[in-house]
Amino acid sequence: MCEPTTATLAIASIAATALGTGVSMYGQMQQSKAQAGMAEYQSAVARNNSILAERAAADAELRGAQAERRQRSQISTVQGRQRAVLAANGVLVDDGSALDLVSDTAQIGEVDALTIRSNAQREAMGYRAQGANYQADASLASMRASAADPTLGMAGTFLGGLGSVASKWYSFRKNDVFNSGGGFAMGSYGAP
Repeated sequence: MCEPTTATLAIASIAATALGTGVSMYGQMQQSKAQAGMAEYQSAVARNNSILAERAAADAELRGAQAERRQRSQISTVQGRQRAVLAANGVLVDDGSALDLVSDTAQIGEVDALTIRSNAQREAMGYRAQGANYQADASLASMRASAADPTLGMAGTFLGGLGSVASKWYSFRKNDVFNSGGGFAMGSYGAP
């Protein structure tokens, strides 16, 4: 049989294991809360970035529309000057090569205006693609925040701790640290 100090150490060991399990469970809960908080923050940042990307797309379209109008206005001005110079030199502006010159200027100007529009639309599309990626990131981060449930981790910690306590209890019982009545086993010193 074992001395009372051995039984006391055995109980202290089991208690320390149970306490350690409780502390680990609390730590698991706090870690899960921190992970959820970080994921929520990342989701909010991604949503804000998506909003900024949409604003940049709208700005690109607006700048493109303004540049397209300026281009058409400039071409109109160039055509007016061409007509004035041709007319001042006595050339019929609505006939022959003079008409071809003014028409070519209009066509080149329209191609430039359409290129400006196309470039602005591509720029806006790039910003919208970024915005969609940010939205996807926001959704993923929100899912991570929702999945950061401490219950599963705490349950695993609890079960592991419970198994450790049970294993120690069994080992101590097997080595006759406790007597069958649940009290302390008395060593060779006799009963009280």
